[in-house]
Amino acid sequence: MKARINPPVYLASAPIACWRCGAEMPAVAIIAPDVPEAEGEICTLSDIRSLPGPMRTFIQKRFPTFRLKYSKTTQSEYYASTCPNCGVLSGDFYLHGEPGAPFFPTTEEEAARLTVEEIPVAGPMDVEAGLGMGAAHLILKNAKRKAAEPSVGGDSGK
Repeated sequence: MKARINPPVYLASAPIACWRCGAEMPAVAIIAPDVPEAEGEICTLSDIRSLPGPMRTFIQKRFPTFRLKYSKTTQSEYYASTCPNCGVLSGDFYLHGEPGAPFFPTTEEEAARLTVEEIPVAGPMDVEAGLGMGAAHLILKNAKRKAAEPSVGGDSGK
């Protein structure tokens, strides 16, 4: 789904174990509190097909293993957290789809395991992604915070 997201936008992260090799790997998600299509709900983006350049650059600078990857399960490409050891992607369903998943916390304690930092963007951006609603408020309220950086500007690129 194409959506316009307005600042502020946040990067959530957590260490997880790779399902294939067991190595520790970073999992990341984007949280967007201001998405007009979401009617006031805070969204967690998943199945991300396109990201504006400045946002993608910011995320990949911190987590180089978050990249556009082909999923055999969905038979499509989307931005995914991948294992730095074996290269396998950790699917969005595993990370977002079930209560208790890393980016679908059901308690304050689960949300507190995450780290959140603001992605420094200056204006509205267009993304192509699924909009998950229901748990992002717990993340923003309870996750550990990292300091923000100066804005890098908005754009609508892929």
